[in-house]
Amino acid sequence: MERLARLPGPLLAAFVVAVSAACSQDANIASPQASQPDGGAAAEVTPSQDPPRPHRAFPDTSATIAILADQLPGGLTAAQQRVVADRFVGTQKLTLDQSRPLRALKPSFLVLHYHLAIWQSAPGVSFIVDGRTWGNDYREVDKHEAWFWHNANGQRVASSVDKKLLMNVGDAAFTKYWGDSLVEQVRSGDYDGVFADSASPALLQWEANAPPEPRFSGTGARDNKFAELQGRTFIEAWQSFMTSLDAALAARGVPLIPNTGSFVTGWDPTRYDLTAGVFVEGFADPGFTERDWKASTNRLLSLADQGKIIILQNYLRSTNDLERRRYYLANYLLVKANRTYLEYFAKSPLEWYPEWGLDLGRALSTGKTVADLAQGGVYGRDFARGMAIVNPSGAPVTVTLASPMKRVEPVGGGAVDANGALSGAVHSVIVGSIVVPAHGAEVLLK
Repeated sequence: MERLARLPGPLLAAFVVAVSAACSQDANIASPQASQPDGGAAAEVTPSQDPPRPHRAFPDTSATIAILADQLPGGLTAAQQRVVADRFVGTQKLTLDQSRPLRALKPSFLVLHYHLAIWQSAPGVSFIVDGRTWGNDYREVDKHEAWFWHNANGQRVASSVDKKLLMNVGDAAFTKYWGDSLVEQVRSGDYDGVFADSASPALLQWEANAPPEPRFSGTGARDNKFAELQGRTFIEAWQSFMTSLDAALAARGVPLIPNTGSFVTGWDPTRYDLTAGVFVEGFADPGFTERDWKASTNRLLSLADQGKIIILQNYLRSTNDLERRRYYLANYLLVKANRTYLEYFAKSPLEWYPEWGLDLGRALSTGKTVADLAQGGVYGRDFARGMAIVNPSGAPVTVTLASPMKRVEPVGGGAVDANGALSGAVHSVIVGSIVVPAHGAEVLLK
């Protein structure tokens, strides 16, 4: 990655002071991977002086199943580090002391910087501010009242979930600060992209209500125009804001990857294709109605067709939740393009599942919409050495195959132990037809 420009002097100085003060204030807040001295306070943010590094590209996934893990736990053993470097393309939210050993094993290993997209982290919540230190810039941001979103009573609006504060995405000074600080954080942490969490305007209807903000109720983010957004709707202002952030990072070769949610809010027309990529949390959930599945998958197919970076993530009820493992994997295969990455886990991102090692080769077919993938009551995609079939409907469907194929039956899988041991295997049985269960899927090999 090329070396990124530093923040302008006054802004960087303010950021340093703010982070130092916030870390002191939040000394009793422990981040999952915080590498802090006793007491948790960092003395000061010092910009990285590391030499420039070559840009790390997101690897081609056309012929592979590529796993980009969520935040890995701290304290990995040497054996676990080797598994991570060998099996995963990357992860997120690591300090330099955690990422450097992995990149020593695999120089192309990706690490994403974690930051909220349109919210300010609550004062007691820390993130990695300089590649080394967990802190928070709340003290600096708090000085600028116009940067915060206010309801009709002039009150700042926080999330009812975790008290993060909604920001005014129409404020030009805030937009510049956000972009400049992200650029500096990426540079100092030697990151390969920005994972911008909690990005979707669709969240506002139920989350931005502490205190209440009735203007976002229902479809308010789409329909209501706001004076503080220069007469635009929140979605319209969001699109301009994200375009500006994406441009600031793209100028330095860094992709912006917002967490868009799973694309099942029917009224949401937001242009999620305005950034380099998307992180789709909760994708392909078996609980989706067929209508929601179609809407979500159509969005994914469109983004894949545009060559966007797509990270698909969902969760297991347990490591032996084979039905969900099949469903997530087959849905991933259905939409996968050249930069599409997968992750599902039960308890920790440091898990490995044997089906991730399947070699289906390159896709022989694709579709711009799910209608292009429809095959006799299910949705399928052919690969050089296999096939993925998805049934999002509420009833089982019997599929008769043109020729016998091997049904994939994963066994085991789960946590990577301290010795780096991987459990599990893939068994198979030859079938000429198969019943695909309701909200289920199958992966077949030739």
